[in-house]
Amino acid sequence: MSLGKGPRLLAAFTTLGLLAGCGSASNASSSSPARAAVAGTTSTAPTGCATAVASTLGTVATRVYHEAATGGDIAQAVHRMRSSSALVAAVNSGNASGTRSALQALLLGQIVRVEVLRGGRVFAQAGSGAAIAPVRGSIPGTSASFVLSTQSGRTYLRVVHQVTGAQVLLLGGARRLAGTIGGPSPASVPAEGPLTVAGESFQAFALTGSVYPSGALRIVLLIPSSTIACPGPAAQTRVETLGHVGENVYQEELHSPDVAATLRHVEGSSAFQRAVAAHDAAATRAAIVGFFEQHIHVVRVRVTTSSGPLVDVGGPYVLAPVHGTVRSRGRVVGQFEMAIQDDAGYLKLAHLFTGAEVLMRTRARQVMGTLSPGPASVPDRGSVSYGGRSYEAYSFSGVAFPTGPLRISLLLPS
Repeated sequence: MSLGKGPRLLAAFTTLGLLAGCGSASNASSSSPARAAVAGTTSTAPTGCATAVASTLGTVATRVYHEAATGGDIAQAVHRMRSSSALVAAVNSGNASGTRSALQALLLGQIVRVEVLRGGRVFAQAGSGAAIAPVRGSIPGTSASFVLSTQSGRTYLRVVHQVTGAQVLLLGGARRLAGTIGGPSPASVPAEGPLTVAGESFQAFALTGSVYPSGALRIVLLIPSSTIACPGPAAQTRVETLGHVGENVYQEELHSPDVAATLRHVEGSSAFQRAVAAHDAAATRAAIVGFFEQHIHVVRVRVTTSSGPLVDVGGPYVLAPVHGTVRSRGRVVGQFEMAIQDDAGYLKLAHLFTGAEVLMRTRARQVMGTLSPGPASVPDRGSVSYGGRSYEAYSFSGVAFPTGPLRISLLLPS
């Protein structure tokens, strides 16, 4: 799971949704949620430290839920529901089958579940699977109302697990709805504090929401206690924890199952193989444009053959390139770099998940940022003053497309 053209984590919000789904936990998300922790330590962290890490990751999970409940996808979905003349006509004629057809046409890979109610009873519905963060509204020109969700429970779990590294449970009352961890659910879950699940010790953090079509939801983050350790006071721990969330988002664009699937698709395209083998720039470009039109998760592709560069198609500001090989009839006919994320998409994701100001810079200049032009210099870690505000910085290195360093800095209000 997109925001812009490329963010596959947020496909879950569009198709987070990213987005479509975002796949299972990746290499990045398998790392400890407390890589904010001191490297190599496995001892149990003090209570204050564990609380700081868990509550910080809890704010990330809350931000993801809030986006699902109130973000751009919801606004678009509600607008479609309220402005569909086909839906109004079917509802007013009492045609349940026609209403279902109208609802199906409104899903657009974005709405997960939707139902229309007349007289307080379900008249027609579309979509399937468990969903969360429902919204309700009226259908103008009718006496009917609707309830819909753009976020599946499974996708929400995957996104939160990917960006925080924590295990996640969705509970409806005492009933387990879904989770990233096996075994029976605990008999009771604290709002915040230590918890043992399946014989393993965790630091828990719980937040509330709603299941579709109605009912209370508890979202429980479980951070393994043995992984939590802190580099300093709670404020510093918060910065380190959110900084590593930003790194996890970047790593998803390199190592997620979605990246691997896209790479296989591009490498396996016969039209792409034939065009590259023939050194036909026009045909190669057409094959790449075909990927875009098929909504394949790719935003830029650059192809090189033995004769040199062949084509470079896609947006100008792209990050996290992945390398692939083009084969035809068993022989290598070219190489390519591709990316599934552009700079604007990453910036939106990192800002959404962490609340930080985000700066993306090459050696020579700032490519993009939520602050413009941004401070003249930003340390790897430390205090920054800009525009009359004070921040704490967390910086890490990425790769710009097709090659070269890209320095990403998160500035968290201090």
